[in-house]
Amino acid sequence: METHAELHTEIVDVLQRIERLTAHIELHERQPDVDLLSVEGYQRLREQYFRQLEDLLASLNIRAEIHLQAA
Repeated sequence: METHAELHTEIVDVLQRIERLTAHIELHERQPDVDLLSVEGYQRLREQYFRQLEDLLASLNIRAEIHLQAA
């Protein structure tokens, strides 16, 4: 079982990954020729990280439902 410090570190890591993926998605969407496959791949990966974040928070007895906010 992970300690609270290890869980906190993992939560921060997942949040940073989500932040980087969001930046990549926004960058690709601003391109004149949008690479839809890349954007969809990044979005799927970001959704996986959201689920991982929900699981990590649940291990701290925190229930979270994460939804994307429209830009």
